Amino acid sequence: MTTEVLALPATYRFWPFRGGAVRDMGLNGQPQEMRLDPPAANEVVARVDAASICASDIKIIRMGAAHPLFESRDLDADPVVLGHEIAMTVVAVGERWRETYRPGDRLGLQPAITVGTKRMIVGVDLPGGMSEYIRLDERVLGTGAPDTCYVFPLPVGMGAAAAALLEPYSCVEAAHRQNCRTTLKPHGRMLIVGTPGSADYTLNSDITAAEIVVVDPAPALATWAEIHGERVVRHRRWTDVEGVFDDILLCADAFAAPLEALIPKLDRGGMMTLVGLGGDDPIAIDVARIHYQGLSFVGTRGPEIADAYRPERNRFGLRAGGTALIVGGGGPMGRIHVHLALQMRNGPALVIATELSGHRMDDLRRDFEPMAEKRGKKFLVVANDALDRVLADVASEGCDDVVVVAPDVTVVERVAGFMKPDGMLVVFAGMPYGQPCRLPIGRVASAGARFTGSTGSTIEDELSILSRVTSGELDIVGNLEAVAGFAVVPEAFAAVTEGRMSGKIVVYPGLPDLALTRTSELRRSQGGSAQWTYDDESRLRGGSERASPLRTGADKALK
Repeated sequence: MTTEVLALPATYRFWPFRGGAVRDMGLNGQPQEMRLDPPAANEVVARVDAASICASDIKIIRMGAAHPLFESRDLDADPVVLGHEIAMTVVAVGERWRETYRPGDRLGLQPAITVGTKRMIVGVDLPGGMSEYIRLDERVLGTGAPDTCYVFPLPVGMGAAAAALLEPYSCVEAAHRQNCRTTLKPHGRMLIVGTPGSADYTLNSDITAAEIVVVDPAPALATWAEIHGERVVRHRRWTDVEGVFDDILLCADAFAAPLEALIPKLDRGGMMTLVGLGGDDPIAIDVARIHYQGLSFVGTRGPEIADAYRPERNRFGLRAGGTALIVGGGGPMGRIHVHLALQMRNGPALVIATELSGHRMDDLRRDFEPMAEKRGKKFLVVANDALDRVLADVASEGCDDVVVVAPDVTVVERVAGFMKPDGMLVVFAGMPYGQPCRLPIGRVASAGARFTGSTGSTIEDELSILSRVTSGELDIVGNLEAVAGFAVVPEAFAAVTEGRMSGKIVVYPGLPDLALTRTSELRRSQGGSAQWTYDDESRLRGGSERASPLRTGADKALK
């Protein structure tokens, strides 16, 4: 490989989004240009080598300022630079970081960062990858404290497109790891609600709560609250309770009325423990809170409430040997769910992917049926309107896992009916707050069902995917359908928005004039391999760059 000579240009270009449609990106239909100052002492300036388009980027464009992540942000005054799936190369290093980074270091990024107690996202709160260059400071590079560095070195031979795809794969990985709380919160605020005639439940837990509010508790729970609550407040009716809680324990044989009223009293990251017979009554819930706020629902029939917190009652991974239904499996993120489900060593034996119809169904069959056959699994692609009939034949008792990659509450409600009583529903696609969705939450207690959601990932999730890629276990560029140059960013976004392409699209900011082109066409024209490789990418970009030795500030995350 040749060593690249790097220089900091006087200006750089980026694509701001101020609201409107895809074609409204930029400034008068063109990228905006600004002066590129050298890095300050606490900064690193990096060139964006590749940025992959994510479905969440499209959601931002469709929703604009109404997107839950923006709240009161004025996009016209403070536009967003999209793109959080990024591969980059260090170009200039501020004084503080000269012992850690050097020009030419190639880095991956985990875009979901924590600054103090606030969660921020590169490509939403901070400028993202739809830019020729990106400026990084201690918010991304770290403060020296543990778990504050959100970049990591890329190994020799990994292409920029593959590196950009690590993040979306890690988000799917995170959806099947523990992503919400399953134990009581120490020193939190707790509500315990009983109902007349409910059983004498007990709680074997040593946690201490800052405040426990009790409403008609069983005698044993009343005693437990007196011992474990720094402050105990009593109410006669649950309708009198005010405020929000970290934990709510609801002990009842009929959940519907109190459950529906109490769910809004769960704080962000809150957990509802359901104890009793449960039931199949549909409960209205703002499903966006499950997806974005990490609400947790655990349960048991009792009488011991702590049974609800046992690991066997709180499955997150797809059931080994089971049936997994992936709703919306033909889109870019749905395909990643399909891909990882088929690649799991102890994953489902039957994977069913649904799509509306058309070329995405054909693409799913073409790309994944050989993989399923090779791994001894069964893979079915089903049109949405034929799902009831097909499941009656192949999964008459229901599906062990239902993953919804479609931001539509009517879809979520419908496919929840295809779960086994002890199945798991994963709400992967986010949707606006305030759209009630009716789900049989009571099954959490009666049968051990799980209702969970996931958004984003951690650097550990991303490094896990990187490890599987470098070991040869996982090939993520198989989902790369097209590449594009910087001048056609709106066209690339439009292709995703309109569903013209099934797989991922990667933008190369360093190639301004490359048209939106399928990788299959480029491979044929360049005489490349059967699949997009590092060498294909190097030929396209007109050279190769030095891969970063594994020696930067993120080294310890790789060990």
